Amino acid sequence: MYILYQWKKMNRKRINPDMLDQVFVPQEQYPGILVSIVGFDASGKTTQIAALADLFRAEGRDVVETRQPTDWYRSEASVQHFHEEGGSQERARILSLFAAADRHRHVQEVILPALRRGSVVICDRYVYATFGVFIHRGVDVNFLITINRGVPRPNFAFYLDVPTATLVERLRMRDGDNLKFEERSPDRIESITSTYKDMGFHLIRVDGSMPPKVVTDMMWSMCC
Repeated sequence: MYILYQWKKMNRKRINPDMLDQVFVPQEQYPGILVSIVGFDASGKTTQIAALADLFRAEGRDVVETRQPTDWYRSEASVQHFHEEGGSQERARILSLFAAADRHRHVQEVILPALRRGSVVICDRYVYATFGVFIHRGVDVNFLITINRGVPRPNFAFYLDVPTATLVERLRMRDGDNLKFEERSPDRIESITSTYKDMGFHLIRVDGSMPPKVVTDMMWSMCC
């Protein structure tokens, strides 16, 4: 079976918070709020997005729940194959361009209009995830910064930090043996989550292994 690469043996360049600053445009004053929730699959993002959305709506706010990548990217056959079976570093580089195009399109067509009309936008993943995934797959950090440059900085960006063993257990309970390429290996999971940890102050770390209500309350206390 063809394996993309063994990430431990790669001399991959890591990201640091100062590098990530280059991605975001100077912060504009929108009447809306942009919230990003980041984490590996099964970290609890879907649960927390729904819970936060309910709390904002209870305060009378219009809420847009959305995600990156969008279905435009996710429905592409080559993307689905890559997520299921892996692929070459050059294929990852090509898909990173597609993911960036999807992100810019989504920002222009969904996120910015919602922020300008005063909505709360809660985005699953956002730009942070593209660094987690594609650095792991061997794509150059500076290349990723260049193609993703020009997106708005979230008002709040949360990282749901869950131990790898817990993620694996949750994934197997949810999906059985139907795991994606990265999900089948604890090493590959940690390769991705280590990039989130490298982002430092850009992401507000929340212990995603705590009870869901406790996680929600922690994030809500920062947002409200």
